[in-house]
Amino acid sequence: MGGIGQTFYNLVNFLEKNNLEKVKIVGVDVTSEPNSSDKGIYYKSTPSSVLKVVSVNLKTPYFGDVIQTVSNIDEIKDTYSELIDTYISIIKKEKPSLILINGTYFVPWCLFQAGNQLGIPMVLHYHGILTKETSHYAPELHKLIKEMETTFDNDKLLYIFPSKLAKTVVEEEVFGHKISRTAIIPNAIPNHFFKIKTSGNKRDVAFVSRWSTIKNPNFIKKITRYDQKNNRDYCFNVVSDKKDAQKRYKNILENIKFYDPMNSSKLARFYGKMGVVISPSFFETYGNVAQEAIATGTPALVGPNMGVAELFRELGLSQYIVDFKSTKNVYEKIKNFSGQMVSDKIRKMMKYNLTPHAVNSRYISALKSA
Repeated sequence: MGGIGQTFYNLVNFLEKNNLEKVKIVGVDVTSEPNSSDKGIYYKSTPSSVLKVVSVNLKTPYFGDVIQTVSNIDEIKDTYSELIDTYISIIKKEKPSLILINGTYFVPWCLFQAGNQLGIPMVLHYHGILTKETSHYAPELHKLIKEMETTFDNDKLLYIFPSKLAKTVVEEEVFGHKISRTAIIPNAIPNHFFKIKTSGNKRDVAFVSRWSTIKNPNFIKKITRYDQKNNRDYCFNVVSDKKDAQKRYKNILENIKFYDPMNSSKLARFYGKMGVVISPSFFETYGNVAQEAIATGTPALVGPNMGVAELFRELGLSQYIVDFKSTKNVYEKIKNFSGQMVSDKIRKMMKYNLTPHAVNSRYISALKSA
């Protein structure tokens, strides 16, 4: 489960146990499966007393193709007009008092367009900054995507950011001005990560990520080759799309292992077996992988342009922050920290502040203020 999905799951799970405000959530699940027997809008049954799921099966053009053919925002709206109109139909039927927008990609963007037309109060949880994630695109495409993201600049919105870094980058590089209505709420850590008691193998280094340029997956090639030229001290364990990973790293298979994505509980046990986890992203609004590894007691190395680095500084873990431009420096950090468990004191501090209950209590307060 990705970061956005896990955050939403944590919120629903929290409300199942602590719903003093009697909050009800209508989740909209958008799919594009032409061979499915389910067409249009239909409701899915769930065991939840909090969550009702509306499924929408309609043709949604691939955004990567769309952005290559359009020349302005209005054409993007026209391309996804069916999805926007579907959102409007659902909103009119369900009559929500608030719309929660998770992320800035084209699907939540379409939800924002619908909510904006109807004048419903909205909260944007700024999980990812599209302008940053597409900075490697051709200039014309990148300019259009930035214009698309800039439409989220709206005085009526409350913005939830997972870090001060995320807020600052949106203000300076996307909107171009300070944002007044904001809340800074870090991502929660599920309780099972804190239950891990094992000490990891010093030789095992982990990388857990999706294949995206901003995640800097090419660093794994650099560090594994650097290790091969030295003493071959480490085994690099890559959790991502296994087939894709094997293709990408087919020439450096001697000191690397591949794993398919795993659920959160398995991931906790996986971290517990590792000596150290590395997160070499060029930029992240937060960085769940690193904080979850720390919660299990396994050290994690992060870049300075990751929101989670703020947490590391607060916890006294600045030594785990490293510039991944220098493979040599990262390798030295791995040698220094791999296999050395994070102290129980730090794990207790994290557990006190970052469990789903602690984080979602703040989250509900923020939503009420919208």
